[in-house]
Formats: sequence, C-alpha cells, structure tokens
Amino acid sequence: MYNLIETIVAISKIQPELLKHQESEIFTDLELKQNESKNKIKSLGARYLIKRSILDFLEQDNYHEIEILNDKQGKPEIFIKGKSKESMEIRAIKNTQISISHSKNYVATLVTIE
Repeated sequence: MYNLIETIVAISKIQPELLKHQESEIFTDLELKQNESKNKIKSLGARYLIKRSILDFLEQDNYHEIEILNDKQGKPEIFIKGKSKESMEIRAIKNTQISISHSKNYVATLVTIE
C-alpha cells in the first residue's frame, strides 16, 4: 500500500512557522550546514514540511529523528532513526521517498510511504 502526502505552501506562511522555533530544534547540524544559501528559507521550509508530514503520519514529535540531506548530485535523501524508525517498523513501512520543489513564492513537497 502507498501513502502519498503532498503539501504546497506559500513561503510567506512557512517563514513564521520556522521563526517560532530555534533552527537547532528542528534541524540537525548537517542539515543546517548543507542549507546555508540565499534560498535558505525555501530549502529549510521544504525540509520542515517533510519532517512534519512524516512525524504526523507516524504520530511522533522528534524532528531530529528525521534527517534530510542532499546526495552528491543534490538529490534529497531521508534518514529516519529512533522512535520514528521503530514506528515505521511496527507499521511494516519498507520505503520512504521524498520530492522537493519550490518557486519564487511556493514550496511543494511529496512524501511517498510504502
């Protein structure tokens, strides 16, 4: 069975969400280091949406248990650990894939869980 979680949000709506928290509460040091750029709010905003979608699906709340890093080609990869990973195993989830896209004003994410 596949579960698709698609999210499209205006960047102007994501920024206040991110500002409510310290970046280090949501993102790992590696995620922050990889996303130091002029498009930082778009990159981190997309990662925040993916983390929130997966954590909601798994009924978990630790953002650090989900890490999204780019591979050498720039493709985002997801790494899940801790209680979130245990929750995936209990639900017999074998694979999780993500896709990120953004424009000037919007961020779109797609999470595929199988």
